[in-house]
Amino acid sequence: MVILVKKTLITIFLVVLAGWLLFHSRLERQIHFKDYRFTAQEANRLRYFPEAQYAYGSRALYRNDTDAAADFFRQSVSHDILFMDGWLKLAEVEAAKGNPEKASTILSFTDSMTAGVFRWKWSQTLLAHELGMDDIFLRNVNYLLAHRKLVDDALQLLEIHFKRDPFETLHAIDHQNLAPYLKWLMRWDRVDDSIAAWQKITETDTPDAQMVLQFVNFLINKKRVKEAQAVWHSGDDERLMTNGGFEEEITRQAFDWRYGNDRDGRWKIERVQTPTYGGSYALEVAFAGHENISFHHLYQIVPVEPMLSYMLTYWWRSDNITTDQGPFFDIYSYDIKGLYVKGPMIKGTNPWHSEVIEFTTPRDCHAIVLRLRRLESHRFDSKMAGILWLDDFQLENLPSQMQKIH
Repeated sequence: MVILVKKTLITIFLVVLAGWLLFHSRLERQIHFKDYRFTAQEANRLRYFPEAQYAYGSRALYRNDTDAAADFFRQSVSHDILFMDGWLKLAEVEAAKGNPEKASTILSFTDSMTAGVFRWKWSQTLLAHELGMDDIFLRNVNYLLAHRKLVDDALQLLEIHFKRDPFETLHAIDHQNLAPYLKWLMRWDRVDDSIAAWQKITETDTPDAQMVLQFVNFLINKKRVKEAQAVWHSGDDERLMTNGGFEEEITRQAFDWRYGNDRDGRWKIERVQTPTYGGSYALEVAFAGHENISFHHLYQIVPVEPMLSYMLTYWWRSDNITTDQGPFFDIYSYDIKGLYVKGPMIKGTNPWHSEVIEFTTPRDCHAIVLRLRRLESHRFDSKMAGILWLDDFQLENLPSQMQKIH
């Protein structure tokens, strides 16, 4: 008899447990799919589920019912003290209700519990900015920058926080995070602020070659040639032209040679080891003879000083350059108008030959463009063909007239 009673009680217990699990699984399924009806009865039925209380609190907050929202968020964290989403929403509500002390206490708690976790960093950063908790705000911003997360948003918020004062911002950003700030400033075309960031970076570090190229390109595009030149020639190199003998790999950026090859194969530019005039490399420009092309796709921007005389020397060699319009070099001022000179056209087949172009820069000219051009021909046999080799470009200052007299 006793055994029968025990078995009956166990059976009843298992049936009740199964029923409870079935009911609980239905609630869990409803929460998983966020299938809420947002009624008072349902809120009471789901009062032990933090995610459900969080959903009810978020809806109340959306409807500007901060008191109800606070109650729901408190209910959510009371059943799961590590439910950080609920804590952060509760802090947001307390701040909205005019209780910054409570909000700050909650934020400090969540920050201490999630120091190395990205998930809540942005919410904490926004709340810290609103509450004026600079230590948490700056620590989280630097965390986002260091991990390359929400970089644009973090820097935009940092700018708002410091009212777009670049010096305050530079002081607040960790040194290893200055590079993304510099790139962000360049994307927004903020030249002076970018220069300030570059100076801060170079106080203790030597930027890598790619960063130097990006920054110099940016300054050149903004016509800040003197600043670009200072970055480009930061060492002891006093040469006016860059890579004049093509001995180094051509970056096609900054003050180096720039060129592009044609996708239709009408011309091809490449660095070659033979033939050369001096050194180990020269530049080969080959024209395929398909069309009567207008060519201007090889050039170099060269920093110069205003109102000075210069002499450009270079060597070229040609093989069967066709048509009456051969390629030639011209020089014009980059940052202002007022300078244009050109050298002779190159035609036919010729051995290595030296060419000289002299010019004087106008006032306020800080850079010139040296460019290889070919104009369209108006003759019947106008298709451009042949190969041109270039080597040993040098730009030198010429003595002034007063120096010549003495």
